[in-house]
Amino acid sequence: MELSSSPSSAIKGVVTGLTTLEQSVVQNGVEVSASSPPYLESKALTDTKALAAELCCQFYTLGWVSGTGGSIAIKVHDDSVPKPAQLIVTSPSGVQKERMLAEDMYVLSSDGYILLTPSLKPYPHKPPKCSDCAPLFMKVFEMCNAGAIVHSHAMGSCIITMINPFSKEFRITHMEMIKGIQGHGYHDELVVPIIENTAHEEELLESLAEAISAYPKTTAVLVRNHGVFIWGDSWISAKTQAECYHYLFDAAIKLHQLGLDWSTPIHRPLHCTNGSWECNGNFSRALKPGFWSSDYMIEPSQRCVLLDIEGTTTPISFVTDVLLPYAHDNVLKHLAATYDSEETQNDINLLRSQIESDLEQGIIGALPIPPDYVGKDLVIASLVANIEAMTRADRNVPSLKQLQGHIWRIGYQSNRLVGVLFDDVADALERWHNLGFKVYIYSGSSRESQQQLFANSNCGDLRKYLCGYFDTSVGNKKEICSYLEILRTVGVDKPADMLFITDVIQEAEAARAAGLEAIMSLRPGNGPLPENHGFRTIESLLEI
Repeated sequence: MELSSSPSSAIKGVVTGLTTLEQSVVQNGVEVSASSPPYLESKALTDTKALAAELCCQFYTLGWVSGTGGSIAIKVHDDSVPKPAQLIVTSPSGVQKERMLAEDMYVLSSDGYILLTPSLKPYPHKPPKCSDCAPLFMKVFEMCNAGAIVHSHAMGSCIITMINPFSKEFRITHMEMIKGIQGHGYHDELVVPIIENTAHEEELLESLAEAISAYPKTTAVLVRNHGVFIWGDSWISAKTQAECYHYLFDAAIKLHQLGLDWSTPIHRPLHCTNGSWECNGNFSRALKPGFWSSDYMIEPSQRCVLLDIEGTTTPISFVTDVLLPYAHDNVLKHLAATYDSEETQNDINLLRSQIESDLEQGIIGALPIPPDYVGKDLVIASLVANIEAMTRADRNVPSLKQLQGHIWRIGYQSNRLVGVLFDDVADALERWHNLGFKVYIYSGSSRESQQQLFANSNCGDLRKYLCGYFDTSVGNKKEICSYLEILRTVGVDKPADMLFITDVIQEAEAARAAGLEAIMSLRPGNGPLPENHGFRTIESLLEI
């Protein structure tokens, strides 16, 4: 019987076809063997049952399994048996974990059948019942090839999910105990998914499986207002990681109580304290710009983030090596195929106006566009020549940006283009969205191009996390008035209530001159920054 098809029935089921069974009896509603097979009396199984009882007693003293809550499941190690086929020992439900003995444990087959149930004890003990977490344990064993699983009801694992009731994950970095979590080091960011609680533990099965799939690196899943599931490839690994996770949960709570941010590398104050941080009720920033380069906290009253695209959300190489060559290679085809459409005629008219202005100013490379009556082939040829000249000169021409956007749109729609975003962008946007922050885009590309990028990205359609788009129609990105216009459009009264993130120092300087907070984005492929530039820097949007 496949666990995935009916985990609950599998846990409550009975192994059939065991030739060594002499007879069976019904005990506490579960059919069990009256004469156990030899492998149910092996030393490995006996030792594992004793170990589970001992660990539950230790976990009780740590506050993980008090009030009969919490549980544990351990695979019976046998070198001759592959891990997926090993027997499983699990604690019963609703009993005092610190008083359990080896004989109180349940034994399950590798596919979830109950092979051995504890004996009935006299009053006031209740009839034995297999852990309500058993279906969840079986799913973790199946998906993660785990050797042991700990389910804790520790207060810290519960409270940490309540501090931000809308967050779908717990994140912490630069804590020594992170090194005790499989696959993580001191400088890494530890991310633990949070799922919502249900009335009955077995109802968590679907959301638990989804969390494991969505976070393949995790070895734990938090359940809001409930506790945490932690696993490892052995009981030692599970126990060690459980201790580290609980330490980190408790540390985060204490840091929060002290007004410190646990999710950033230096765990800086969330609010102004003793004058060491300048606080205006919005973004907190260091008195000495650039003093630290890897943490930044958005205060609860701060709700606006303005993002550059190239070099901030998207690699510069995607623009230079993919988008621009695609537009260059397809501009002739696009103009020929859509020449008579209203959209393309509008694009051509805008380009004509720009080229006429270029000719009046004597801009090198500008060529006259012949009238329509000479034929579209000559018109298109002259347009392409002018476009190539503008591209070579790296000119920021709105009419050209608009045409490129229309070419890219067709590329996205035909799946010939896929927008590339840095790995942290989707998580950061979702996180800010859940916290109620409004996020806007300001880029040299057209608004339509911006929307197409985020609608057809390698992370899926992220437009639901964005509140608006600005292009150079509001002004050059290196001019102060452009940021003032964005503030007026968004309706932000205090410029410092908006944070701008970019990779271009002149843009950051203009934004700061307009009163915005500005941070420099350090991404692979970005150009070097001048020394003593005076701006905070980040390598990931998750540092915000």
